[in-house]
Amino acid sequence: MKTRSFLSIAMLAALTGCQTGPIDVLYKEGSTRAERQEAYDQCFIQALKEVPQNMVTEVSGGYSVPGFIDCNTDGDRTYCGEVGGYTTPVTSYSYDTNERLRNRFINRCLVDKGFTTIERPICETREERTAYALLPEQPNAARIACVAGQSFEPN
Repeated sequence: MKTRSFLSIAMLAALTGCQTGPIDVLYKEGSTRAERQEAYDQCFIQALKEVPQNMVTEVSGGYSVPGFIDCNTDGDRTYCGEVGGYTTPVTSYSYDTNERLRNRFINRCLVDKGFTTIERPICETREERTAYALLPEQPNAARIACVAGQSFEPN
C-alpha cells in the first residue's frame, strides 16, 4: 500500500513538473475564452482547407546478418544448429510535410483577427489557475502573471 501511495505521489510530481514551463497563450485584450476558441477553430479549419495534410512515411533498417550452421557428429548421429546471426526489424516514421506551413497559416489568420500570442508560466496553485480560468475576459497582458495551462496550440 505504501508503494502505491509513493508511486502515485511520484507520478503526480512528475506530471506537475512537466507543466511548469511557460506556454504560448492566444491573446486579445477583452476577448472571452469562447471568442478565442472560435477564432482558433475558424483559422484551423481554413488552414486545413488551404494546406491539407500530406502524410509521408520514411522507412529504415530492416536487415539480417546470417549466422552459420554448426554440425557435430556423435557416433552415428549428427546434430546441427544455427549459430549467431540476427535480424534488425524495419522501423517507420510518419509525419505531415505541411504541418509547419499550416501552423504559419493559422498564426497569420489569428493575427488578421487581432490576436497575438504571449508567453506566460502556468500558475503554481490551484487557486491561481482557477482565478485565471474564471476570468470573463482577458485583461491587459501586463496584468496576466500566469495562466491555467490551457492553450490553443497557436504555434
